Amino acid sequence: MAESATERRVEDLTSTGPPAALTRKPQGRSHPDRPWALLLLTPNLFLYALFIVVPIVLAVLLSFTSWNLVGAPKFVGLANYAQLFRDPMVPEAIKTTFVFLVIGTVPTVVLGLAIAVLLNTKVPFIGVIRTLYFVPAVVSFAASAVLWQWIYRPGQGILDYLLQQVGITGPAWLSNGHTALLALDIVGIWMELPVAILLYLAALQRIPESIIEAATLDGAGPFRRLRYIIWPGVRNITVIVVIVSTLAFTNGSFDLVKILTQGGPVNATTTLIYYIYYVAFDTVQVGYAAALSVLQVAMFGVLLGLLAAARKAAAR
Repeated sequence: MAESATERRVEDLTSTGPPAALTRKPQGRSHPDRPWALLLLTPNLFLYALFIVVPIVLAVLLSFTSWNLVGAPKFVGLANYAQLFRDPMVPEAIKTTFVFLVIGTVPTVVLGLAIAVLLNTKVPFIGVIRTLYFVPAVVSFAASAVLWQWIYRPGQGILDYLLQQVGITGPAWLSNGHTALLALDIVGIWMELPVAILLYLAALQRIPESIIEAATLDGAGPFRRLRYIIWPGVRNITVIVVIVSTLAFTNGSFDLVKILTQGGPVNATTTLIYYIYYVAFDTVQVGYAAALSVLQVAMFGVLLGLLAAARKAAAR
């Protein structure tokens, strides 16, 4: 009975839905600040249209053409989209992309929650620790790739040095088809983990300490507190962490692949975004690269739509 009462109180206190009084729309009058809001939003909307909407529209138009950056694009209809089904690299690149996402996103979410729970305690120097863990997030993917290129250096990098101290010979991390993709994911996790921790910490701060203390006095152990108190409080934010991680691993994979592996060994790390770059600038098939870009946007649009639906379901 005590646990069920505690659980009901947690759900009430951690609910993200606003009170009905705050959601009630005023009747018969317009908001006086609306013109100013539109005025202030106009520059951002203009830049968004210029750098996001316009490039997407141009990419869709280019996907119906054949263009090698010389002369004018030639309209070819659906030929580029038909080529998607004949190109053996397309399913391979899609598979590599989703494997890269899963291997990167799942540990980011799990470790992010676990570390956030540990950091959400009152211990000496916790402010310094919270600052240090966020350092990788302010480093660019390109700079991180250069740093980890030195760490992964066979026989000379710090990782192989540490393994040698316990009698283990490290593999060729970036030139071995079995370890290259995992090595890239480790770099991505190292960079995205601080963002996940920060989001989880924000959610954990909303859970009243009195609820956790009451559950502890009622005899709830760590796992019960995690299941009935912590998880309901961070359930909604988990979907946001997955969405942010998905976008980061999708876009950031290009920098990591380009600098560390160039798609090798034997296309083992050729993600879809890197293959688009290769088609556009190495084979100079801009129209076909645009069709690949449209495919990627459509795929991840569907994926993000499913995640958004999952977030709505979790918020109920």
